[in-house]
Amino acid sequence: MKKIFTIAVSVILICALLAGCSASKGLSANLDYAKGKVADFAHDQKRNQSVFAGDIFKTANIAAMLITKDSTDEDFEKVAKTLSLDGLTVADETRTVVGSYPAGDKDKNLKDLDDKKEFAGIVRNTADKQMTDPVYHAEDGTYSLMAGVKRTDGTGVVIITLTTDAYGDVVGDNLAEKCGNNMIVIKGDTVISSTVDGVLKSDTIDIVKLTQDDLKKDAVSFTSDGTSYSAKVANEGGYTVICAEPK
Repeated sequence: MKKIFTIAVSVILICALLAGCSASKGLSANLDYAKGKVADFAHDQKRNQSVFAGDIFKTANIAAMLITKDSTDEDFEKVAKTLSLDGLTVADETRTVVGSYPAGDKDKNLKDLDDKKEFAGIVRNTADKQMTDPVYHAEDGTYSLMAGVKRTDGTGVVIITLTTDAYGDVVGDNLAEKCGNNMIVIKGDTVISSTVDGVLKSDTIDIVKLTQDDLKKDAVSFTSDGTSYSAKVANEGGYTVICAEPK
């Protein structure tokens, strides 16, 4: 009986070791796959940024073509809604607003509009076009921004305000989803994308009690949303990838 028990225990231990090796190999394979996705993202990021900006300025230029000196408040509203804009403002060569949607800024000077005064540089010919940094809205995963271009007659500026989710492709909002389950992608100490429950974009690594020193290790453990994880860590293209699995 003792011999049979010893054999049974040995079998259990061997199975456990094999399971552990299999899990380790699985994590390593998943991490290699994720590193490839992150490398592709880092390589294409500048091009994606350029494409995104080009599309935004194209929309602004279309708005500039559709607005004329005879455009009414109703015309401003129609153009804004046609182009899915949140706002549309046009100023002349004196920086005076000649029309806007929503209405209310007409006859005001750009320098008196805190959110738009930076576009005065286009009027002064110190810039041909300009775009604000997109602002992230966690509640729906969208970004809001403004962009300005010269009016079609070469004087003044057309400023558009819009909300979009396209910027997520530039900054990698869905990068962890492309990498796989239980992935965290970090830039510096801030999460840019995650498929780990309880870890969200814009969280810092403090959310799972990890430090910069931890990110230099090959393997770490952490707990999130009540689940404990074992994980492998790698740096790729200026980003840190954490590939985890529940313990």
